[in-house]
Amino acid sequence: MSVNCAFAQTACPVGVAPGSPQCGPDSGTSRGDIPTPPPRPTGEWIKTWGAIATSQSTGEAGTSIAKLSEEDARRSAVHQCALGGASDCKVHLVYRNQCAAFAASHSDTYFQAAESKEVAVQLAKKSCEKSETGSCKVMYSDCTDPIFRKYH
Repeated sequence: MSVNCAFAQTACPVGVAPGSPQCGPDSGTSRGDIPTPPPRPTGEWIKTWGAIATSQSTGEAGTSIAKLSEEDARRSAVHQCALGGASDCKVHLVYRNQCAAFAASHSDTYFQAAESKEVAVQLAKKSCEKSETGSCKVMYSDCTDPIFRKYH
């Protein structure tokens, strides 16, 4: 019959016997081991922009999401609106790393950004219904999510 015992490695100051309360866990450096470096990030999250533009004359709408700049989000939303033939497209909402929605009645449109699509829809619809300008319908909702860019 054989008995095997395992003892944890300890690090003791010079001149102190192992097992003394002055000793602590061995980091590995006393044995010549190289300490493990902290984990390194593999990439970064880039927050993105979105925008909503509409035309007063035609009712046309244009939206954009996942744009890297506010200017790009605005330009893209206006361009999308103009594709429907409108020449008076105007940006009504710009948002970053959020969700957005708009609700419309027969006479008004209500834009809202929020932390989630559900909250944006709820708030846009609530504003529309509060105005008492007719039946309200949610026309659009989406989120502009961050993009993960890996380091090379």
